[in-house]
Amino acid sequence: MACILPISKRTLIHGVPIPLKIKNYWAVSVALFILIITPYLHIGVFYLKLWVPDKQPVNKKDCTCSCFDTVFKGSYESPGRTRYKHIYFNATQNTFKIWSVTVVFMMMFYESIKYLIGLYQIKQLHLSWLCLYLVNIYPNYYSWWMMFGYFNDEFYKYLSHQIYFCVTEVVVTALVLNLCNKQSETHSWKILVIIAISFAHIFVSSLDQFITNIILFKGEAFQNSRDFGLMIPDLLHLFVAGYWYIRLISYNDVSNNCNKNKEIQVGMSVLSKVCANRRKQDLMFLVVVMVVLVSLSHLL
Repeated sequence: MACILPISKRTLIHGVPIPLKIKNYWAVSVALFILIITPYLHIGVFYLKLWVPDKQPVNKKDCTCSCFDTVFKGSYESPGRTRYKHIYFNATQNTFKIWSVTVVFMMMFYESIKYLIGLYQIKQLHLSWLCLYLVNIYPNYYSWWMMFGYFNDEFYKYLSHQIYFCVTEVVVTALVLNLCNKQSETHSWKILVIIAISFAHIFVSSLDQFITNIILFKGEAFQNSRDFGLMIPDLLHLFVAGYWYIRLISYNDVSNNCNKNKEIQVGMSVLSKVCANRRKQDLMFLVVVMVVLVSLSHLL
């Protein structure tokens, strides 16, 4: 039997009471570990060991950087011939943008991990939606990395296009997080938005690079792995969300057990018509959202 704590000893996560005595250090440890290890796997393993293993190491004694404004070094250094540093950054607007995007993504990820572990500890975690959250980590990480690169390189040709994918990925992740909570209400519009965004991503990505790189075998190894890493989560979101939508709109035909009660039979008939109308409304909503998303992607 569940133990109900007094309201003074509880806090709320998305409106659900969570005991304050939950061992939050597990949530903090997991979130920090993933945040720390992911860039290492990205740069230190995938890039350094697999993609470009033949890159020559930097000569720390002879290298110089003439593009470093040295502002963050204060009066200790001046622009020109500066000593080797592991990290150079200039005091510019784009550096501030990079920092802002990084902080936002890190805080969202950190808080989402704490939230999920909290749900797990009170046995309110929905595993199927959790799986969708996990597979969507790479697309969100990729969005952050692309925003980092565009601002760092001052390469703005595809920035608006990337912002479109970045925002829609965050929307999907927020809805999936909400549905991870077993006590959250499963409204059809939440699932339909996930389906619409996933379909739009699949459609736009296929026309953009996936067909050329994967189907026509014109992509390099790193492009193929990237395209698969972005396409598979969208396909899983489409199928899993579609499955839960079908379950949501399905209802048991109890009329067979109520043949002797005409009032119940009439009620079931009305309910059937209401459900049919609701499915039509949902279909129209889904089509409109998909059309808007696909059209928006082509405008950006």
